[in-house]
Amino acid sequence: MNIYDTWLVNKQIAHRGLHDEVSPENTPSAFEKAINNDYAIEMDLQMTLDGVVVVFHDDNMKRLTGLDKDIRQTLFKDIKDLSILKSQEKISTFDDFLKQINGRTPLLIEVKSHANIGIMEQKILNYLSTYKGEFALQSFNPFIVKWFAINAPQYIRGQLSSRFKGERTLNALKRYLLRNLFFIKSNKSQFVSYDIDGLPSRLVTRVKKRMPVLAWTVHSQQEITQKHLSFDNIIFENFIPASKQKN
Repeated sequence: MNIYDTWLVNKQIAHRGLHDEVSPENTPSAFEKAINNDYAIEMDLQMTLDGVVVVFHDDNMKRLTGLDKDIRQTLFKDIKDLSILKSQEKISTFDDFLKQINGRTPLLIEVKSHANIGIMEQKILNYLSTYKGEFALQSFNPFIVKWFAINAPQYIRGQLSSRFKGERTLNALKRYLLRNLFFIKSNKSQFVSYDIDGLPSRLVTRVKKRMPVLAWTVHSQQEITQKHLSFDNIIFENFIPASKQKN
């Protein structure tokens, strides 16, 4: 498979869906808006304490729901009725999300970093094994990417990275290794998603010669214009890229 000829390069990707004040990030209505505007969807997966894989970005739920708890330490029954950003939207399970999308647009699935790698990943594979649509998997955690390379080599997977400027949860060595894409050969990454604030980068430019580079999260047409030589596709939010603007 030539990944350069796939949707991963050729279809712009809406970050956490095409979200706005009415349709918050990672919610069914934001996903519908992305589909209706012909975008692929980037979204995030976490797992609750009782093993339910859910579509949610943050570890702590306070920003999005007002509940000051780690989603990984909650039971799904205790959070399923929470409203996201005071909207009518609720937290979707991965199962319900896949049923909603039903192959109508490609998916860029980010698996959030966590302990005990393999349990959540196997649940994800169980759902994807019967899913008919296109998708790719990515993670900041290089060992999650490697797990998928070993256990599901047929699926496209990639490494998320950035400069990790201001990151306090990782020590200096880990930041250095991740920033410099130290693991992409050993975990058999097939693409890289790199923070646009860290582009252009000589390292990423070299990587781009042998695999696609996605830029996240793009917030303006100006960023695209200034840095377009540094990436093959964008993961964007809070604006409509020029190619999608109406004349």
